[in-house]
Amino acid sequence: MIPRDEYKSALAEAEHTAALLRAALQRVGVPEQEVSRVRALVTGRGRAYVEIGALPLGSAVALLDALPVETMHRPAEPR
Repeated sequence: MIPRDEYKSALAEAEHTAALLRAALQRVGVPEQEVSRVRALVTGRGRAYVEIGALPLGSAVALLDALPVETMHRPAEPR
């Protein structure tokens, strides 16, 4: 387990990012029922995640359409 302050910091960062993603999904017309599935997670080792869950195809396409074109051509960053 990680120290509580590190956990809280990671959770705050994940929650902030999840909130930004939820707002972006709402802007492109994804229904609230699907937007509400986006949530912040932190592992026991302190790694922060944003869980998106399964999106219906139309919502996934709406999100992709809203992304800048240059994002689509950029290689994935190493983890």
